This record gives sequence, structure tokens and C-alpha cells, in this order.
Amino acid sequence: GMHRGDLGQFRTDIVDEGDKFLLNAELPGFQRENISIDLNNNTLTITAKKDEKTEEKKDNYIRRERRYGSFTRSFDVTGINTEAINASYDNGVLTLELPKEQPVTPPSRQIAIQ
Repeated sequence: GMHRGDLGQFRTDIVDEGDKFLLNAELPGFQRENISIDLNNNTLTITAKKDEKTEEKKDNYIRRERRYGSFTRSFDVTGINTEAINASYDNGVLTLELPKEQPVTPPSRQIAIQ
């Protein structure tokens, strides 16, 4: 179950694949349309919102319950080619592909001596 202190967080792990990072976030029970990924400068923020309404009918008494939860995590994506980030959501797991920026090496040249 949820421990106190975990609220608002979700489990993520990041794997370094060499030319890219793979970020897996566990978001079971969320709909794809309730997950948003925002990029602001070098901060990538994943937000997942849960808005659940449940109704229980019992002995002519209706109990309405509304649970609302917002989970958010931010990641520093300095050094990532943010134009090329890919996201997919499957079976409760959000996967982000974060390609690394290729360092630009100036071409080497020989300087002529005047």
C-alpha cells in the first residue's frame, strides 16, 4: 500500500542505454489522457492525475466517494536532445526515451604559420 511520505510520488527507474536514457515510470490505474509531460527549460515534469468517482448502493443508502490525487515528479534533462524525446504508455508503465545530445566537436584544422 501507500506509505506516508510516498504520496505524490511514483516509482521511476532510469536506465542508461549508452546513446539514450530510458525512463520508466510506474503509473498503474491511470488513463493515458490523465498523464501529462511538460518540458520547461531543462526540467521535464511528469504529472498524473486521478479523479475517481465511486458510488456504493447499500440498504437504500448511496455512498458517494470522490478521490482526487495528483502525482508529480521532475527530472533534470540537461544534456538530453529534448526535440527527440519519445513517450509511450503501456500497461500502467510510462516509458520515456531520452536521447543524449551528441557533443559537437569542432572540426580539427591546422593553423598555417604566417
